[in-house]
Amino acid sequence: MKKTKGVSFEDILDQQLQDDEIRMHYEERKFYLQVARLVADLRAKKGFSQAQLAKAAGVTQPLIARLESGDQRRTPTFETIFKVLKALGYRMEINIQPERKGAA
Repeated sequence: MKKTKGVSFEDILDQQLQDDEIRMHYEERKFYLQVARLVADLRAKKGFSQAQLAKAAGVTQPLIARLESGDQRRTPTFETIFKVLKALGYRMEINIQPERKGAA
């Protein structure tokens, strides 16, 4: 039986990211997931439950859950992210860099 060569996920992703619209959606989703992971990791490091963090930040526990899941349907404001990070003992800075040509 002849074995067929498969295509790797990375190859498919690279091909799909050549489309500007797909790349924009991909990068946006990636950003929200990075924020989600950051907040979840910092909360765990601090030893806070979602409810404890919510109380310290002056927000609701469901908001923390949405933030940590990367839920884009209700995008958190910079004010919300600022309050959450402040409650965790961090400050927020924005770093803007030009995109690299051809980078995805």
